[in-house]
Amino acid sequence: MRFLDNHKGNVALSLSVLLYFVSWPVALLNHAVAQIIRAAGEASLVGGICDLIALRMIFEQHWYLPNSGVLQRNKQKFIDGIADQIERKWLTPKMIGDKLHELRPLDRLADHLRAASLKTLVREEQLERICLEAAHYLEPESMVRFFEQLTSRVKPARALDRLKIALVKAFARRECERLREKIRNLPRDEQLIAMVDSAIHDIGAALLDEDTVLRKTADHWMDAIVGEVVLRSRGEIAWMVRENLSRLRDEEIREQIESRTRTHLDWIRVNGGVFGALLGCLFALLNAARYDLQGLLRLLMF
Repeated sequence: MRFLDNHKGNVALSLSVLLYFVSWPVALLNHAVAQIIRAAGEASLVGGICDLIALRMIFEQHWYLPNSGVLQRNKQKFIDGIADQIERKWLTPKMIGDKLHELRPLDRLADHLRAASLKTLVREEQLERICLEAAHYLEPESMVRFFEQLTSRVKPARALDRLKIALVKAFARRECERLREKIRNLPRDEQLIAMVDSAIHDIGAALLDEDTVLRKTADHWMDAIVGEVVLRSRGEIAWMVRENLSRLRDEEIREQIESRTRTHLDWIRVNGGVFGALLGCLFALLNAARYDLQGLLRLLMF
């Protein structure tokens, strides 16, 4: 059955040839019937061969078929047509924007965060590296220098002021060191991880509530991102399609299209053979009616 589906055009053409040759022995028994069978075989054979030539002209290029190789000769027009059709009809920037909104990514993110955990969001080795880098940026001396930059324009006039600043620096060093230790130990601190997980779940719940400030802010950001994507995608889709198709050799394009359409296009050959046979029978009957009406009636009654 699969063989018949993949080679139906050749099978139909073979049956046309068989029908034509069958008419010769039939002529020994009944000349009128043989003429009708021969006419059906000839018309079916001509229709099948012409359709085969037409299909070959689309996919193949031969010197004996003028203007054959339609795909190869019109490759650039073919590529431009596909690219324009995709961007203007099938995948317009507006369609992309509408689809992104339909997907409701914030709701999906919120659902994920409500059941997520820090250990599931970040792999253990990545969490370890992130914590070490974060702890590095919280080096006490860096924080003290940052504090000094903030207070550099304020000159302490009294000894008490200088003492206050010194106390603040000492407090900053101590708290920074304590915070760094907490961050470094985060991957192994189950209690702290549980607190972070609770905060993640709260963020997910807030994102699901459309009246919260977090959700409204996220919606605003998402609209801005989608708008930017839509704006930047204008012309990009067609350009990407053209670039990718232009990289393919003529033979690769032909093989891709032919492999997906040739078996369906073979129905043209089948229909050409069938309708050719029917029309051949009709014309043979009309010719018989023209020259020998009584003989035709006897044939039909037979």
